[in-house]
Amino acid sequence: MASPQAKLMKLMIRAALKHEPQSERKFVRRLRGVMNAPLVPTRASVGIKIHKSRRGGVSGHWIESTNPKATMLYLHGGAFIGGRLETYHPFCASLAQRLNARIFLPDYRLAPEHRFPAAVDDALNVYHHICAELKHEEHFVVAGDSAGGNLALGAMMAARDANLRKANCGILISPGVDVTGSLHSLRANSYSDCMLSAKMIDMAIGVYLAGADPRDPRASPGLGDFRGLPPMMVTVSEEECLRDDAYLVASKSRAAGGHVKLLSRPDMPHVWPVFCSYLPEARRDMMKICDFILESMDKSTLERQTESTESPAFSV
Repeated sequence: MASPQAKLMKLMIRAALKHEPQSERKFVRRLRGVMNAPLVPTRASVGIKIHKSRRGGVSGHWIESTNPKATMLYLHGGAFIGGRLETYHPFCASLAQRLNARIFLPDYRLAPEHRFPAAVDDALNVYHHICAELKHEEHFVVAGDSAGGNLALGAMMAARDANLRKANCGILISPGVDVTGSLHSLRANSYSDCMLSAKMIDMAIGVYLAGADPRDPRASPGLGDFRGLPPMMVTVSEEECLRDDAYLVASKSRAAGGHVKLLSRPDMPHVWPVFCSYLPEARRDMMKICDFILESMDKSTLERQTESTESPAFSV
């Protein structure tokens, strides 16, 4: 059963954000108005620094622990239309503190001013430039929520194809990875989802793609090749429109021989782990996300040590 805080948040989200879009212009204005509004102040994480920077020609924010031992690329959600970096400061600061990491939040280009594939290109450019800075032994994580989960999955696929460094793991929070509109939960959960509806998602995709092919794997990475991807953790609410997107990632990853952990919860809002400052469920599941990342890091370290031990020694 959902906590009182979760029940209240769902009511507030439904009242503020969920609506039937009347036109593209009004839809974009309303979505941005809600998503870009200042948040209620929350307690800052101890020992965390936040500063602006640029990577791969994309501006963004670094959120860093005092002496970070790992790097994360986090791609924010917002239906490819909105999203405010400050909204993600509490969540990313908590991750940075618990993982002893630095996290880059890129302010990638948004539609309708910058249509597909602008956001995809920005995500890959940032990925490329961060990889170039990593030390050999440094752990690397790619994460994102909702539309950012789409970009995170696509960036890992593109990085594999370009022979860039493979992330230790990927974290996808309620990802929207199939923009064809064909998955069952998009319509079936249109009412139960407290944040989004099928019509809202259809319009957001129309704004983003502007006539591009939705079956292009860069737009719908859920239709892409899952071979050779890093271990992934996927979270989703059973009542949200994007439920089947998460199941698609899990099933295709397993079919390709990958390791994936699917965390599904009933009665939760879309991207609930991001609300760790407000929801007890989010705080508990954020810890599960951190545990998965740390386990992936430990496994990678062990594999590297094993490879070093097994390498033949040469003398001259």
